[in-house]
Amino acid sequence: MYRGADVLEAIRELVPGWGAVLAAAVTQLGDGWWLLVLGIGASWAVAWRWAARRARGHQPDRHARRPEGPWFVAVIVGGLAVMTALKHVFALPRPDLATIDPAALPSSMRSLHVSVATAGGYGFPSGHAVGATVTYGLLALTLEAGTRRVRLAVAAVIVAAVCLTRLVLGVHYPIDVVAGVVVGSCYLAATWWLLERSPFDRTATAFAVALGLAGVAMVASGHADSAVAYVALTAGALAGWAAGDAPLTPGTTPAAGPRAWVSVAAFVPLAAVGGFGAVSGRPRLVVSAALLGALSVLPATVFPYVTARNEPAS
Repeated sequence: MYRGADVLEAIRELVPGWGAVLAAAVTQLGDGWWLLVLGIGASWAVAWRWAARRARGHQPDRHARRPEGPWFVAVIVGGLAVMTALKHVFALPRPDLATIDPAALPSSMRSLHVSVATAGGYGFPSGHAVGATVTYGLLALTLEAGTRRVRLAVAAVIVAAVCLTRLVLGVHYPIDVVAGVVVGSCYLAATWWLLERSPFDRTATAFAVALGLAGVAMVASGHADSAVAYVALTAGALAGWAAGDAPLTPGTTPAAGPRAWVSVAAFVPLAAVGGFGAVSGRPRLVVSAALLGALSVLPATVFPYVTARNEPAS
């Protein structure tokens, strides 16, 4: 399978040392930790805006009961899960063409360089390309600043820059990043289509889909730490979201019938992954990821209660 080794070699010869250092900084825009920070930040911002508008007596939108910003995180995690599954299905190696030999750097910089400018594991498709395409594409579709055309253009520039850094650093072949953009685009389009048509609330649907994809990644990867973390994160978020599905005003009763069963069922994956973490000796990984998931939905769960208490009784 041709993956563009000759192109990668040409890039390596053209890029100066300072270019590789710059690429190591820019490539963080596609790193998983940063993408999750963006997703959680966007979720919190949506919840904060919802609460502020509700406090002014404005009914924000058709999802007036509570904000649905947390679905951003679900879509991002789902994309990372798809990438993880595909990497282990194809199991194609990375190139052995590091632009900078860590041994040539001062000892004080070697560990930093290895952590930000090198990568291990399988190389196809590029995780940075998938994650950046999904995250920045999602933000371009949902943000309200400027026009959609301008937002998509900015997202495309960021994704292209991240993809280029993976080639400059020598951690991916060209076909890896191209495939990553294609996979990310197809996943985002399919998820967007599904969320627009789901009869359930967008956040619950998005986290349920992400949980299923994370489960597939967990099986395909042989229970890799990253896949286990995705399962725990989505399970924690889904449980947190279900916990907030309660009456907001005194005198009302909790959801009954099928809706109540759905709320209870949301805690089953959390219990299952918690048991797996205990049996596999990874309780800290599971607990921390589940707490991060719960944290991502916390403002959207708490703010409606706060605003409901402050609203005058009708």
